[in-house]
Amino acid sequence: MLYAENFKKAMVQKLLLPGGPSVLMLSRETGVSEQSLYNWLAKYQNGGSAQTLRSPRQWTHEDKYEALLEAASLSSEDLGKWLREKGLRSEHIEIWQQEMKKNLNQRKKDEEIRELKKKNKQLERELHRKDKALAEMSALVVLKKKVDALWGDEEN
Repeated sequence: MLYAENFKKAMVQKLLLPGGPSVLMLSRETGVSEQSLYNWLAKYQNGGSAQTLRSPRQWTHEDKYEALLEAASLSSEDLGKWLREKGLRSEHIEIWQQEMKKNLNQRKKDEEIRELKKKNKQLERELHRKDKALAEMSALVVLKKKVDALWGDEEN
């Protein structure tokens, strides 16, 4: 049986809703075979003609960032319409904002750690150089004492 694209998209949207029906339940409810539902789901999630039907869990960081920028520029009425078009909820936007803030903070921490590691490496090199110089001076002092013990002090 042939189904209209709008019908297919509507079925996939139902499947992608958090807490939505399972494929088996939707199949029994609508009379569409399970395999057809799985095929439609795969088609629209993997670059089919309906990119917006992807589950929010499958969005890349870039997609989420662009969505946050777009959502920030919309009024509350337009935001609701936009969320419905994208198959999102307001909670997704809030969670993504928190994730972005967390990622920014983590980058700052990573930069700080990199700087501290660099400084630590520099200090270790300096310490190693000073250890070598100290060992050399110790060896010279020991040798001087031995020479003085063997040949005596020149002043005496």
